Amino acid sequence: MAEPKNIPSEPMPLDLENRDPNSMNEHVKVLYEDAFAEPEGSHTIPGAWVMSYKTFRGVKNCCYVVLSVLCGCPLAFCWALDFACIQFCHIWAITPCLRMCKMNLACIKLFWGYCVHCICDPCWESCSLFFSSIRVQNKN
Repeated sequence: MAEPKNIPSEPMPLDLENRDPNSMNEHVKVLYEDAFAEPEGSHTIPGAWVMSYKTFRGVKNCCYVVLSVLCGCPLAFCWALDFACIQFCHIWAITPCLRMCKMNLACIKLFWGYCVHCICDPCWESCSLFFSSIRVQNKN
């Protein structure tokens, strides 16, 4: 019997620099340049452009921080419950059920294979004997 793997006593440390190591949220990365661009011939005065950049960045960052502080922990709690329930269902219900189905279907597969061979093999052997006696000759 295999020895159980050691469960680490300490969780993996958080990387506070790279918070999306698997690039899961690249699709929501929005910079000022992704939202606003002035083509050649349509430029705002530099002061207005700089102020709009600072306003966009400040409001976006401030709003994100406020929403993260207010909603981050409750949502993390809800998602943790959700993932725990899903893990529980997979470990204790779905995977054993799939394993049982696989075991039972193996018997049906074997039985079905015998039926197909008993019915089809004589037909295919007859066809092969019939077609093997055909001779083709080319005449010029």
